[in-house]
Amino acid sequence: LIVGRGGRFGKYGETKRFARLRQSGYRPSHTQRLGPTERRPLPSSPLKGKTMIRPAKPSDKTFIAGLSGKVFSIYGPYRTTVSRWFDSGVTMTFISLAEGRPVGFVMIGALPGDSEAETRAEVLAIAVTPEFQQRRIGEELLRYAHKRVEQLGEPKLFLHTAKENLAAQKLFLKIGYRPVAIKKGFYPSGQDALMMVNDLGKDPDPE
Repeated sequence: LIVGRGGRFGKYGETKRFARLRQSGYRPSHTQRLGPTERRPLPSSPLKGKTMIRPAKPSDKTFIAGLSGKVFSIYGPYRTTVSRWFDSGVTMTFISLAEGRPVGFVMIGALPGDSEAETRAEVLAIAVTPEFQQRRIGEELLRYAHKRVEQLGEPKLFLHTAKENLAAQKLFLKIGYRPVAIKKGFYPSGQDALMMVNDLGKDPDPE
């Protein structure tokens, strides 16, 4: 489980960042119509039936905030931070449903580039409820997000993960991410992060 760039920049820095993203023309949001909902079987999973991935609705905010607070609290106040991202209007979020209820989400935003006119797509957060982890739901969410980001014309997708989170890094390496930098003190609680990038056209096929 990982979370992207966040609270250490403070509320003002985050507001300024989102203003730059709006000016750049990057405007996907959780209310955007992003194509039909996908239903697919979850290979090698004990879940009954099929999972379903769909764009998040405003009513999903409580689930997203609660799960973020549960799994990201070690890194900082991400219940509040992820809620602000969700409300910002410049992110897009997808929900995984299993057995009729939400069990995970992935949130995509824009990472400012080296110039005012440049932006890059970034995985801001991905999380799966503890009881549904180790069932490839996170992998399914990321692969789904990859397709949607490619449809927006983005060639790469970045993410940050805690340097000590080896389990998450194993997943990211498996589906085509590669490490590009270490960010010291990246998280509000002081942990270092590993920045990784996926060249989307080269994303390996599922096993």
